[in-house]
Amino acid sequence: MCAYAYIEESGNTGLNLFDPAQPNFLHVAMTSPVDFDDVFKGRVDNIARTAGVDYLHASEMGQELVEAVAYEVLELVQFSQVRFHFAYIVKPDAAVAKFYDAIFDPGENPAAPIIGYNSRLLRLGLFLQFATLVTPDDAALFWRAMTSTRSPEVEMQAVEAIDNVLQRTHTLADTRSRQLIEDTLQWSRENIGHFSFWTSTRSERYGQLPNLFTLPMLFSGIYEAARTWNDRVTKIIHDQQSQFGRTLQDWHSFLEGLNSEPIHLFGDTSIRFADIRGSEFQLAESRSSPGLQVVDFVLWTFSRLITQRPIGPEATELFNLCFSTDSFSYLSLDLLSEEVRYLTTALYNQPINEEQLSLGKQFVEQSEEKRQERIRTFRAQ
Repeated sequence: MCAYAYIEESGNTGLNLFDPAQPNFLHVAMTSPVDFDDVFKGRVDNIARTAGVDYLHASEMGQELVEAVAYEVLELVQFSQVRFHFAYIVKPDAAVAKFYDAIFDPGENPAAPIIGYNSRLLRLGLFLQFATLVTPDDAALFWRAMTSTRSPEVEMQAVEAIDNVLQRTHTLADTRSRQLIEDTLQWSRENIGHFSFWTSTRSERYGQLPNLFTLPMLFSGIYEAARTWNDRVTKIIHDQQSQFGRTLQDWHSFLEGLNSEPIHLFGDTSIRFADIRGSEFQLAESRSSPGLQVVDFVLWTFSRLITQRPIGPEATELFNLCFSTDSFSYLSLDLLSEEVRYLTTALYNQPINEEQLSLGKQFVEQSEEKRQERIRTFRAQ
């Protein structure tokens, strides 16, 4: 048995994460238990003829035509039993997250807290505290540094961004967060050349792009969908309009070659890639791929809703159906803040006895002792 996947993206501005006209990057994938292009070509062509267009391309069709055929697309989605996977990134927020990830990795920065890195709730909590200190100019300055060829001048740009943030740590109300952030930032500025985030080639710089952050998440969703059908992933088709097509192909080859050990992403999220081994990654035009046309249609509804622009009731029903079928990954300060509030509320509602509280305090004290020991050990080297 074979599964097929079709992927479209929107809002790709390359290394420029600060284009005010396109602040969002969206990635949508559809997994099918059959070759959707082959099996459903006639049906997609019929929907396009009903709309009076050569092929389905929602942004060119406009809201009225999309609404006119949205229910037919919905019926096709239901009949074909496809699954959808969504990824959403606010690009300026991604620059802040890259800033944080670059210097708060305890594997590279002995002042960074391990306990606050391996727990999603604690890591997101500290990250959101850090994010309140970072201005758009700081994020842009550090982003330019980490995506430029390393030089003494570029290193000083990164240090300048760190110093700007350090000047605002006194505004943090939480004493412990302030201590951890100040220690981590101070160590970073004094040892800026120690880190591995520096890029020296175009391929490495492209590895920082939003679509290469979301592609593994989509692959994870594709793999999980295929597994529910006891299928293996045979072919992954990506819209070739992406100007980074070769980079996407190289990324697929890299992920395909990984073993079954999980890869850890932001927070404690982890994914496996064993079942995309042997899959073919192909770039294609939407015009020639009915599967990509359906994904484009759903992507259009997603984009309109994200940017709070109107869509009709039929298109809304289509989006709700597709959005409910599988996975949603995101990097947005607003959505992450909502997640932290939800997780914190759930944690506070859990009963805890004195013994558990004592063990927790002991664990925190031991973790802090180990952090201080790491700092002392590095200084002694």
